[in-house]
Amino acid sequence: MTYNLNPELQQPVRDMVKEIGPEIEKLGRECDRKPDAFSFDIFKILAAKGFVGLSMPKKYGGGGRTALEFATMMEEIAYWDPPSSLLAGISELATEPIINFGSDEQKQEFVPKAASGEIIPAFALTEPNAGSDAVNQKTTIAIDGDDFIINGEKIFIMHGDVAHVGVVFGKIQEEGVRDKVSAVIVPFDLPGVKSATLQHKMGMKYATTARLWFENVKVPRKNLLGEPGKGFKYAMITLDGARIGIAAQATGLAQRALDESIKYSKSRIAFGSPISKLQAIQWMIADMSTRIEAGRLLTYKAAQAQDAGERYSLFAAQAKLFTAEMSNFCVDRAMQIHSGYGYIGEFSSIEKLYRDQRITEIYEGTSEIQRLVIANSVLRG
Repeated sequence: MTYNLNPELQQPVRDMVKEIGPEIEKLGRECDRKPDAFSFDIFKILAAKGFVGLSMPKKYGGGGRTALEFATMMEEIAYWDPPSSLLAGISELATEPIINFGSDEQKQEFVPKAASGEIIPAFALTEPNAGSDAVNQKTTIAIDGDDFIINGEKIFIMHGDVAHVGVVFGKIQEEGVRDKVSAVIVPFDLPGVKSATLQHKMGMKYATTARLWFENVKVPRKNLLGEPGKGFKYAMITLDGARIGIAAQATGLAQRALDESIKYSKSRIAFGSPISKLQAIQWMIADMSTRIEAGRLLTYKAAQAQDAGERYSLFAAQAKLFTAEMSNFCVDRAMQIHSGYGYIGEFSSIEKLYRDQRITEIYEGTSEIQRLVIANSVLRG
């Protein structure tokens, strides 16, 4: 039984995921062998169970669950199928800035539809030359009477190719805010919005990633999110929460790698007995188990701090850094334990886990960025 910090909150979420786990795993394996395309079938299953809007406010049609419950959901779905955890979690990421900083009108217009899965939102921050250096936005937001005119390009935008609306970051061309990032809610059916699905992803193939172009896109000025010039702050606050979700995702897929390794090592016979009798295998499994438990507790600590309304940027960065690198270790050890049967996807899930895992060390801030966040925090004291 996976450890629960709060069994009353967490175990029901685990049980809910388990009901659909085998189904999404089967669909995921089928999607993984096809050209990159968003899996609407899996998304609909997740939305029907309430996972897409799990922690969005009940007032706006969400589940109103805690950050700890959301992390548990991400962990459990990733155990069965890592890309499906993104299908469940990205709507939360993209809607979070609207929930935290939007007007009542904006919340009423967009959040209920995102919570139910009626629409898919996107978080459009990263640009070709503004990834880790997110403040270096080249997208421009010009003022034209009662409208904004948006021009720019975004890349590596999760679900941007199928999104109906996005929180788009750029710089307003107005004295006083020209060099500061702002955020605007942009419906993607407007003239001038174009998208393309990025192909041949290493993993997470059917939780698609897109390139977006905005060419003279006219958006009402009422779609400004929060205050002008505060967009970078909004983005960083949103990413703090997202890092907890990725930490949970990395923990879930690492747990699957461990469980598959235990099962395989007990059934694989070499030199006359199961390889689980070999000290080399035992030590790999011991190291995997210990690191997973450490990562899980770091993740739950960060989620608890978020629920308590405490500052949690440091905890989120620590959890994301540790679990991403821990999951790399675990899938690598699982591959070694399975040997050829792990390398060939026909025989086990390890080959797919190996590919799906790698992005956890990159998105929502690379491991190097997490180290900068952590160092800056602890050195400030």
